[in-house]
Amino acid sequence: MSPVSSVSSLSPAAADDRALSFKRYARPELLRIGLVLLDTDYTLERDWHRLVGDDMELFCTRMPTRAEVTPEALKALEGGITPAAATLVPGLPLHTLVFGCTSGGLLIGDVPIAERLHAVRPEVAVTHPWLAIRAALQALEARRIAVLTPYVRAVDDAFLTAFSALGIEVAAIGGFRLDHDPDIPAVDPACLGDALSTLLEVGGPVDAVVLPCTNLRALDVLDELEQRFGVPCISSNQALYWHARWIAGRPTCQEGFGRLLTGV
Repeated sequence: MSPVSSVSSLSPAAADDRALSFKRYARPELLRIGLVLLDTDYTLERDWHRLVGDDMELFCTRMPTRAEVTPEALKALEGGITPAAATLVPGLPLHTLVFGCTSGGLLIGDVPIAERLHAVRPEVAVTHPWLAIRAALQALEARRIAVLTPYVRAVDDAFLTAFSALGIEVAAIGGFRLDHDPDIPAVDPACLGDALSTLLEVGGPVDAVVLPCTNLRALDVLDELEQRFGVPCISSNQALYWHARWIAGRPTCQEGFGRLLTGV
């Protein structure tokens, strides 16, 4: 008898409407963070999965974008924050809710972002990379910085204005002038050191270096950059992870990803 005729001769199993018994899962009391990413972000989620320990659960969702890294397109992201956040694990409590765009956070602002996230989770602590970078600079007591970005000049100018308003001196700022978000993760992390060296030749000594943008692949080279230049180096994804845990009362201390995560 052929295999086909053998299978076809089998009788269907009788359906059983009874609910089988099961034991309810005792979910551990882990730190739970919800992360709203852009659909064009290829880097943030991977970076965070490298950082997440056994004491934490990470839940991610994505919001549609125009993929443009211009002030107009970044401001337009605001309207998509609440619908995206609403898809994150309904019914499961979160400790922190995160909007994952550095330049978008800068241009939209702390209050509108918090309002958009609290529309879904009013009881949850919220953050975004621009807020996290500011908190990191304060923790490191850095008042004079260099800023290496992937952005176009108009976005760099917005960062320069914002840092100056905080009383933080920007000794040098510059970058790769990319206006299409999927192009940013194509920047080889190995070239960040030389680009930063060029900036520091102009700007002189600084207290810290900031590498904004969640799509910039900087996490892997932060230790290398710190050893080369002798100052703390802050990336968006590193600072965001640090701050998301800190505001939930669960600070982290881990080696290999820059001074900020070692318990500053």
